Amino acid sequence: MAKYKKLYTACLFINLFLLPLSTYGMLLGIASYFWDEAEGIVLSASRVAVRTGNSYVDEAAIEFTYSIDNVQYVSDIVSLNPRIQFKNRTFSLEKLKQYGAGKKVKIFYPSLYPRYGVLEVGVKPSTFFMFFVSMLLLLAGRIFKGKITKINKVT
Repeated sequence: MAKYKKLYTACLFINLFLLPLSTYGMLLGIASYFWDEAEGIVLSASRVAVRTGNSYVDEAAIEFTYSIDNVQYVSDIVSLNPRIQFKNRTFSLEKLKQYGAGKKVKIFYPSLYPRYGVLEVGVKPSTFFMFFVSMLLLLAGRIFKGKITKINKVT
């Protein structure tokens, strides 16, 4: 019985963080398919050093501009991938080739918040995987809770 309680508690605590983050990512990714489009220009695409623990990793920082209703916006959000460091808008070096400085690009933005323009919309595989694992943990927790209840009824 103690084993099932520990497994149930582990599923519960892991899902305490995983479920809200993955659900938010899924809902935002799905909603982004219906966002408005605008044309923009990449202002800068440069290599930056990002601190990861005790070391630094080279990644790409991409900044772009676009205009909506005669208001100029600047953004650096490339995609809607979930990030633990929300202020860090850096991505892989392959993005430098795809979004070079001066290149015209499509910008997607929610109509109520045009300042949150992004270059890529949709649900990313990592978000879907995180949501799937969260659902598996919910199922596992339910099974463990059922076993605990069953053992308690027997004793």
